[in-house]
Amino acid sequence: MYVLDSSAIISGVKIPPEEVVIPPSVITEVKDMPIDSILYHLAEPEEQHVKRVISVAKKTGDYNVLSSTDIDVLALALQENAIIITDDYAIQNVASHLRIEFETAEMRGIREKRRWIWRCESCGRYYSKKYESCPVCGGRLRRVKRK
Repeated sequence: MYVLDSSAIISGVKIPPEEVVIPPSVITEVKDMPIDSILYHLAEPEEQHVKRVISVAKKTGDYNVLSSTDIDVLALALQENAIIITDDYAIQNVASHLRIEFETAEMRGIREKRRWIWRCESCGRYYSKKYESCPVCGGRLRRVKRK
């Protein structure tokens, strides 16, 4: 079984012959794309899986770059024990941490799991969560790979 994210549909990826499940939020994002040729089922992810994805995404530092649609895609793949087709690196990273299999549509996939933290560009302080600006000096925070 496969779950498609928006990038897979937009890229026109050749869909495997297995069953395809898509969350309604993906359909909303690609509403102007012709998807009549794709045989799919719509399914909402269950809340418990959404919460699990959010929890892991916060631990990896990807939460702030994932959209609610991205979270739906991950949660649905987790729920259905499905393979995600995506070119989104944040989705791939969280999927790796959740042990969800993924395939790419057009781009090369991630080569390693990562955990991200936030670092102030001005004073160099590190933070485990994102703030609008550095609480100490007011500088801009940038997402960096945790060592």
